[in-house]
Amino acid sequence: MIRKGAFKLADQIFFCQRLSILLESGISLVEALVIMSDIDVSKHRKKIYGIVIKDLEKGISLAKSIRNTGVKFNHLLITLIQNGEVTGGLGVALAQAHSYMEKKNEMKKKIISSLIYPAFIVFTTIAMTFFLILFIFPKIIPLLKSLNIELPLITRIVQAFYYFSISYGIWVIIGMLILITISYFLNMKIFSFKYKIHLFLIHMPFFSKYIQIYIMASICSMAETLLNSGRSLPDTLAFSRESVRNVVYKRVFSLIHDESVRGVSLADSLRKYSHIFPSILINMCDLGERTGHLAHMLGHSAKIFEQDIDNAQKRLSSLIEPMLMVLMGLIVGSIALSIILPVYEITNHLTK
Repeated sequence: MIRKGAFKLADQIFFCQRLSILLESGISLVEALVIMSDIDVSKHRKKIYGIVIKDLEKGISLAKSIRNTGVKFNHLLITLIQNGEVTGGLGVALAQAHSYMEKKNEMKKKIISSLIYPAFIVFTTIAMTFFLILFIFPKIIPLLKSLNIELPLITRIVQAFYYFSISYGIWVIIGMLILITISYFLNMKIFSFKYKIHLFLIHMPFFSKYIQIYIMASICSMAETLLNSGRSLPDTLAFSRESVRNVVYKRVFSLIHDESVRGVSLADSLRKYSHIFPSILINMCDLGERTGHLAHMLGHSAKIFEQDIDNAQKRLSSLIEPMLMVLMGLIVGSIALSIILPVYEITNHLTK
């Protein structure tokens, strides 16, 4: 049985890089795939290589052979392979695909790495908070009840939270799980709900700019690759529509594609949606269409957006991490005070 996820993104990047090098060195496609199959350690991928090699020996194209396996490959990779087979430049097409996927993978890694530390701080804060409230705080409750003293406000708040967690905590968790399940179902099945969620994301205060930049960096890099491979602008816009996940951008790219077919310039189409497309992209497209170097300008735009992502990552890290540390200190410190202050009150009470 073939695993559809046998070729992960990293495996596909490796596939493009090695196959491109082998083809550029003069080795035939079948021989190159045989070599790659021999050095691959995965049994599942070896099986896929075997199926593709048999199809190629029957005269079936590489793009169609990969589709026949049912394995999930990057759509752009398949398109570039198809272009390369038609034009006779498969090695160049694979090199282009490798460059694009490598950039996309690097952007993804940077974003994930920038979120790991804040996520760890949040998780640690939540875990420590519940540990103190549910395991440490209950040990002093019997003592507090036995003494007729007025508890500090912060202790009463933590005590109320403790009783609420004991009484209704399981129902809150069940309710959250139900809410998440319903939201997931609505997002998957109801387009209007999904559209509103995606519209909110690209207009979300503070984060909307960074979400738009990430989408633009990916789209511009992909568009540059497709245009350089010989694809027309309407084909590139159609591919952008299919590849982007945000349904708001998907709908806009569909409209821009229709206008492009009618002869409307890309820059003029983008100006109609300047609220979701950066002005620098519109200006770059305008200049690229005037000079006949649209792909080149899109490539420059992609580099600018990638640099913006790096800068945004550094700014967010320098801003969020101290804020999280302060928040963690306030929460844990408040709970610690809710335990220490009653002990101090008890000590004063006994002294009197």
